[in-house]
Amino acid sequence: MKVSKDIVDKRREELLKVVQSNQFISVEELVSMFDVSAVTIRRDLQYWEERCAIERSYGGAAILQEYFNASEDYERSKYLLAIARRAALYVEDNDVIFINSSMTAVSMINYIHKKNVTIITNNAKAIYSNPDENITIMFTGGEVRYPKHSMTGDITLKTLQSIYANKCFIGCSGLSKNGVSTGFIKETFINKLMLDHTKGSKFILCDHNKIGLDYSFNSCTLDDMDYILTDTLVDESKLSEISSRTKAEIIKVEPLKRVTNE
Repeated sequence: MKVSKDIVDKRREELLKVVQSNQFISVEELVSMFDVSAVTIRRDLQYWEERCAIERSYGGAAILQEYFNASEDYERSKYLLAIARRAALYVEDNDVIFINSSMTAVSMINYIHKKNVTIITNNAKAIYSNPDENITIMFTGGEVRYPKHSMTGDITLKTLQSIYANKCFIGCSGLSKNGVSTGFIKETFINKLMLDHTKGSKFILCDHNKIGLDYSFNSCTLDDMDYILTDTLVDESKLSEISSRTKAEIIKVEPLKRVTNE
């Protein structure tokens, strides 16, 4: 009997949450938990692997980055944009800035209203932004990784080796006492080079869902950052563990409240 799409989608969402909470889990455990065949579980894992949410390995799967469904994205986007809006306030006239492959970081572009600002980014989604006419966007080039649209590889690194910026704005998959981390090693190389080639302030943009999470590859330690921008939904116990280990200024923002005529 054919299973409905709604049932499949619900199972896949629940499966991903299980992988996220365990960091790694075996196929056998998932088979027992969801009471389906190993073939079905492997098909579900392949679905999430194609969306760059997990990394499959022999006998199981590990989480690469958090993945949100459409309804969660809608709610979460309010906080991401609030962080992006605040980050844009730190950009000044004549700045040269790095922006990495983060969705939050690239969202800054629409909120920057300064003169003669140059943005260097490996985020191909920046092409869809709507910058002020006096802002220049320069792409690093490189191999584009889908579905995130990040540019990585030797070409990207070679381009960045000859560029120095006043400030950099780095998003991440996780931020913990161990520093800034991501699930993709090629993006880590890019992040490290951007941070190393920044003469001024270094900003980490990290919404509440990512605080306390650790992934396989670290871009920098807590000592390497000047500002941490997160939101007001952050778990204070997780944040305090970070704040006790860094001199970076931690800023919590909240979305703008909707104004109505009621």
